[in-house]
Amino acid sequence: MSTAAGKGQPMSKGSGSGRSVVLAYSGGLDTTVILHWLAAKGYEVTAMLLDIGQQVENLAAIGERAKRNGAARYVVVDAKQELLGEYFLPCLQGHCRYEGRYLMGTSIARPLIAKHQVRIAREVGAQWVAHGATGKGNDQVRFELGYLALDPTIKVLPVWRDSAFIAEFSAGRKSMLDYVEKHGLEVKASAKKPWSTDDNLLHISYEAGILEDPWLSAPAAIFERMVHPTKAPDTVERFVIQWEHGVPMRVVKSVARRETRDGVDLEVYDTGTTLAEGLAASFKWIDEAAARNGVGWLGMVESRYVGMKSRGEYQAPGHTVLLAAHADLEGLCLTGSVIQEKERRMPDFAALVYTGHWFDPACSAHRAFVAATQSMVTGETRVALYKGNVTIEGRRSSVGLYDFGIATMDGEGETYRQEDASGFIRLHSLPLRMRALKQGQQQGG
Repeated sequence: MSTAAGKGQPMSKGSGSGRSVVLAYSGGLDTTVILHWLAAKGYEVTAMLLDIGQQVENLAAIGERAKRNGAARYVVVDAKQELLGEYFLPCLQGHCRYEGRYLMGTSIARPLIAKHQVRIAREVGAQWVAHGATGKGNDQVRFELGYLALDPTIKVLPVWRDSAFIAEFSAGRKSMLDYVEKHGLEVKASAKKPWSTDDNLLHISYEAGILEDPWLSAPAAIFERMVHPTKAPDTVERFVIQWEHGVPMRVVKSVARRETRDGVDLEVYDTGTTLAEGLAASFKWIDEAAARNGVGWLGMVESRYVGMKSRGEYQAPGHTVLLAAHADLEGLCLTGSVIQEKERRMPDFAALVYTGHWFDPACSAHRAFVAATQSMVTGETRVALYKGNVTIEGRRSSVGLYDFGIATMDGEGETYRQEDASGFIRLHSLPLRMRALKQGQQQGG
């Protein structure tokens, strides 16, 4: 992890005036306006930019804009490896999906940002931390729960809940765009792209503005990280992911050959040369492959933690592929009881992450449980991508629980004797038989 302040200069202490604040700064509309507004109110603002793999932003340019827009200093922290290894992997291995669909690329990153904000505040002597989340969203909760879990004495400036700020920007994005124009500020958002984005290594999200109409189709302009499925190539792209203890550590070529088995002409795939090695490189390769094949787009209306419904457009190409592949390999390597327990716990784990309770002991316990299930999730998954679809065409593992000699419908062995199923079924039917005998035929029977 590296840290840079200004143009590579060491960070200096704040003024000590009691009005020094570290702002989680993205360079977007909200944080640009908030930065300038706080500076105009006399705050000494440290703009902290967390490098978590933003793909449609230039972090150096954002930092320079921060200085021009009123920051006393800016700090860039490289946290890409930390995001992947300590935040993404537990959610991937736990198959976290909020309301069964959303992969929470934004939710995962918020506690990491909060962690580094608190650290930077201590280093520069700032008394306050601030964020750009509105009073209507989830992120205000995620940020502030993170701040207070890590430092219960720190002061929080929730700018979007400040009555003076609300009064000045009561018209929302329109008034903020007017403010930007009035003060000559530099920002990515414009009237031509009236929506908010959040971009990191794992995904990009779009919400607000014209997207607040849930019937409206996603505009073509939001496809910055991936191609639309209808514009993806007309050929299938195949590759193999090699896993070690639940971690995708290598991507290799999938090489086809023809073979005849029991009179059936088959296309059989072997592994070829290595395409990427290591968690970061493998994620990057898979993310790019999924993006060019239109995989990973989700539009949905979800239930925000604060109570309202919200429409979001999400693009998580690599995460989508890895989730499908990881779940498939677990089907080979884990017992049914562990799989069922993981799936039973998943909604609770996902909800804790979504609502910003990453540092809650219950969330830590979920992560510990998930980690304990991964020791045998080692093997290979063969992936096929085509026009927005991801298919796991094959899987194998030296520690897999599938046994051909037991599962085959041909032949008989001592390990599994078919006649034993009679007693198995009779015992399991006992409660049903007793109910029918004692209470009669049930409704719907």
